Amino acid sequence: MLAHHPLAVALTILHIEWLSQAYYVDSVKYDGTLDPQFKSLLKHHWMVEAQHAKLDLLMVDVLADSSTPEEIEMAINEYFEIVDMIDQGLHQQAEFDADAFLAATGRSFYGDERSLYVNTQHQAMRYTFIGSGMNHPQFMDSMKRISPNACAQVRSAAQVYS
Repeated sequence: MLAHHPLAVALTILHIEWLSQAYYVDSVKYDGTLDPQFKSLLKHHWMVEAQHAKLDLLMVDVLADSSTPEEIEMAINEYFEIVDMIDQGLHQQAEFDADAFLAATGRSFYGDERSLYVNTQHQAMRYTFIGSGMNHPQFMDSMKRISPNACAQVRSAAQVYS
């Protein structure tokens, strides 16, 4: 990953920071069924991650401001290469999850059950780790500042992962 343009890496990190922020707000903050101590732990982790997101946003802005339009285009392309690498890893994880499910339950898949399981699990992880970060309003704002074209590319790509 670090062989990619620093702006591509910074965008990927910012993407991950924003998705972690969204995860807390969407899944934890208003859930009254969670243990209060566990919820407090997650809240404090969210607060630390919010600071990371602010720093990463500044880093992206500095890197973009010091890059030529050609470098920005290259970095955006490399961001998508990194996203593709993450997506491939998520697909492999879905395969591992299917194997773990079979081992834990002692059952077998029949017909198309395995591919259905893997595809469903993969798409869920795609949304969680890729689509939700790409669709995050602050991430989209960063992309707009960098390049309106990049913003449109991310918006289009996000549909695949959502």
